[in-house]
Amino acid sequence: MRAALLGLLLAAACQVPADVRAEPYQRAFYRGQVSRAVSLLEHRLQRARGGPDEDVLRLDLASALAADGRHAQAAALLVEADERLETLDYSSAPLETLAAFVFSREPVRYRASRFERLLANTGALLAFLAAGATEDAAVEARRARVLLLQSDVPADERAASVLVWALAGVALERSGAAGEAADAFRSARALAEGDDVALAAVDALARRPGAGEGSLLVVVENGRAPVRVQAIVRLWVDHALRRVQLPVLVARPGGYARIEVELDGAPAGVPASLLDVASQASRRYDDELPRLLAAAVLAAFPRALLTDEARDRMLDEDEPDDSTRNILAELLAFLGGELLAEAFPADTRCWTLLPAEVRVLRLPLPAGSHHVAVTLQDSLLGAPARRVEWEVELAEGELAVLDCVTAVEEGFSAAVAPGEKDLTGTLAGDRALELLGEAGGGAD
Repeated sequence: MRAALLGLLLAAACQVPADVRAEPYQRAFYRGQVSRAVSLLEHRLQRARGGPDEDVLRLDLASALAADGRHAQAAALLVEADERLETLDYSSAPLETLAAFVFSREPVRYRASRFERLLANTGALLAFLAAGATEDAAVEARRARVLLLQSDVPADERAASVLVWALAGVALERSGAAGEAADAFRSARALAEGDDVALAAVDALARRPGAGEGSLLVVVENGRAPVRVQAIVRLWVDHALRRVQLPVLVARPGGYARIEVELDGAPAGVPASLLDVASQASRRYDDELPRLLAAAVLAAFPRALLTDEARDRMLDEDEPDDSTRNILAELLAFLGGELLAEAFPADTRCWTLLPAEVRVLRLPLPAGSHHVAVTLQDSLLGAPARRVEWEVELAEGELAVLDCVTAVEEGFSAAVAPGEKDLTGTLAGDRALELLGEAGGGAD
């Protein structure tokens, strides 16, 4: 009887909303109302000045400004964000630091992941290029090189930095720093080795325009990056199944499978994917998960022990398990665990308007007027095919940058929260227990 009752209670507790609540600016952005999204974010940021959400809102506002074609403003905002952002490496930070930040009962100032910090710098570099601010782009290129050289990314994950090295090369080339540009392109080629498409794209990015030519750089920000949402997970710790809230990374549908560039009415090429934000974020989250789980348990453990003590005092070993007293004791422990999980919500703030991937194509063009179009087909959300068009006036030696954000008219789709999951016996769960033991958090 006791097991049946607790099973029913647990099943009821596992019911979570299917959709994660979205901010109004996100709905506006993905429904093509980009200027409205900018306005909503500007008001949010104004109210958040000096508060814990100021820095993460600045990142989303920069994305919205860039999608609205306001590249100079986006670049300035990203530089400001880059100077203010504090970084927290979720995969290596001490458990106490993670517990204090991710599972704080009061909101604390946002701390970016290393990946977000690099993307802020990369976004500023690209925005300065699009705004024609060559020297500012070169400054961001040098910062990007420093971040890449210091980030200690494992060799099997470094291909995700091909775009950053290649864009740094373009910016440095434009500023006249030929030696630095050559070094950056060399690094991009080394990271793209074995991928013929990526290598060809890097070679195209490195090609300087000839006499009477300018060049066109088409950047396609495709799909939507995964976001962090709240979820309940369970882990067997110290003779009991503990329930904690955890920030989990969930994918969002979207993006186009077929993307092509047309120039003056003729096919001009297919942009190559040089940065897979979604895969990079997912790999990093897999590395972060054991430490996040251990930090969640560590934050909740002292109060969990109080719940255990209250249950033990109420239990009567001389009575059968299905006695009223013992059922109430177990119910008290269960409800205590529920309240405990709710008392420690996880911090799920993140840069929500990032694309899932970035594709690029650089083309040499004769100086003069050109009609450029990007065709978007086979939407993964079922949206109709689209065609985004520009008129470009290109001078000799000039670089024109066109930035196409595919998600802005693909339609809104909320992130889906996962159901409750037991991580006991998984690799992440076992590693979390090891970390707890090393930290003295107690685990059996």
